[in-house]
Amino acid sequence: MIEHEGIVEEISDNNLTVRILQQSACGTCSAKGYCSAAESKDKLIHITDSTEKIQVHDKVIVLGTESMGYKAVFWAYIAPLILILFTVILATTVWKLTEIQSTFVAILSLIPYYICLYLLKNKMTRNFQFTIKKTDTTNPSEI
Repeated sequence: MIEHEGIVEEISDNNLTVRILQQSACGTCSAKGYCSAAESKDKLIHITDSTEKIQVHDKVIVLGTESMGYKAVFWAYIAPLILILFTVILATTVWKLTEIQSTFVAILSLIPYYICLYLLKNKMTRNFQFTIKKTDTTNPSEI
């Protein structure tokens, strides 16, 4: 299970907007303040949920399945790589282009790929459904 802590930014009907802080793998390192490789950025996640009684500024945990992570990696990294390799091989062997021309054509082949992803974003959104649960805000040491 993939989990990220976040804060509810907006609620309208059953639609929630949650702000999460996405950190790189070295985000917890004590030297991250001095290192240019450490990276973190805010992300807004849109969630449809009607099960929890959640209000704006509540701390929540955004949950996703591992299979969603694998699908995201496939569509973001593996599919474009396969497309580039296929296009380079096709351009050099069938179309008899030079290596530089083949590379240029392969990079240009990503334009329709990303346009298709953009046009299918609503369908993709249905495949990437996150759930949330409210975090326990009471600290046992304060009781």
